[in-house]
Amino acid sequence: MLKTGGDRGNGGVVSSLVLSLLLTAAIAGHAAEDQDVQLDEAVAPGLQGEILETAIDHCLRGEAVQARALFKAIREQLDQPPEVIDRISQLEASGCPAPASTPAMRWAAQLGAGYDNNVNQGIAAQSLILGSGLNAIELELGDSYKPRASSFALAGLDASFKLGDFAVGQVYLQHRENSSLPELNITSLTASAIRPFSWLDRPGRLQFDFGETWLGGSAYQRAGGAGVQWLLAAGEQPWLANLTTLQARYTSQPEQDSQLTEAGIWREKMFASKFGVFGGVSALYDRALGRRPGGDRAGWRFQLGVTTGWSEWLIQPRLNVLRWSSNDVYSPGLIDVVRRHQLAQFDLQLVRPIAPGQQMVIEWRVNDARDAVPLFSYRGQILGVYWRLQR
Repeated sequence: MLKTGGDRGNGGVVSSLVLSLLLTAAIAGHAAEDQDVQLDEAVAPGLQGEILETAIDHCLRGEAVQARALFKAIREQLDQPPEVIDRISQLEASGCPAPASTPAMRWAAQLGAGYDNNVNQGIAAQSLILGSGLNAIELELGDSYKPRASSFALAGLDASFKLGDFAVGQVYLQHRENSSLPELNITSLTASAIRPFSWLDRPGRLQFDFGETWLGGSAYQRAGGAGVQWLLAAGEQPWLANLTTLQARYTSQPEQDSQLTEAGIWREKMFASKFGVFGGVSALYDRALGRRPGGDRAGWRFQLGVTTGWSEWLIQPRLNVLRWSSNDVYSPGLIDVVRRHQLAQFDLQLVRPIAPGQQMVIEWRVNDARDAVPLFSYRGQILGVYWRLQR
């Protein structure tokens, strides 16, 4: 058994470090050179090395205005050792001259393997009550509803490139191969376009996304979305506001078609050079575009995380809680309950550089879904080890 449609996961909006930095640089590119530039709040705290690497990359490509803007933000907002400051000074003194040729795009690859003890989001319940009162009957559930485990291999490739003078494009392809459950192999392709803007002297960005997902080699879901992020206030580490909408269409289950709209705020705060916290809260409304059981849904999402370092490791635990209720009963006369769903996801990432442009990532994820309809309650854990290459 595999959960259908919007019941498969939390569908959260994922921030992109590289795109956030490109946003900051693009805004700086058409602003006055003496204007203060803030590091975009979508940047995960503690990834100072990657921020510095991106700034250096701008300088080596001859993009002097963008490089100087990021160097200035690094000096003012990130605690860096003397040798890093010296390196920044040397690059600034060079003037960041344009090279004979510049790369058309940046790209990254990821390879890894792991183990998932509940690939199909199977449930622990042995039976299901149908009907109510004197007409209630207990239905025994078959083995197809039980959790099924599998090891897996994962490969991903993404590229980012310029679209015109200021916009940025990104394409991401990922495939997960389950050794014991090939019918649940997942392939996803996502394309995005990001356009920075400035309003009331504060930066923001518009983003448009299109995605396609294949399950077991067959078309499963097609989605398109748009979003806007904007810094609410100037100054160090300000609040970030975001508004997104995502429409999902399911090839074989059109009754699950939906449009999810989410509005919220996000904050990241560094308390020391190697310790920071981040989090946000948002309200969401999930409108049913087909005859989905239970109809429309409304709820909220909460996220809280910590970034810290130990030796050469970057450590980031994160808790994501999603909760919503449907407007109507799930199935009148059969399952006479209104769905109230809560998904708590705990994620722990350990990241360590192993060579220039290369990282090793260890990730442990725990999912705990609870629902008024037992068919949608499940628990699972995933452990994976990945190698990342950035160029």
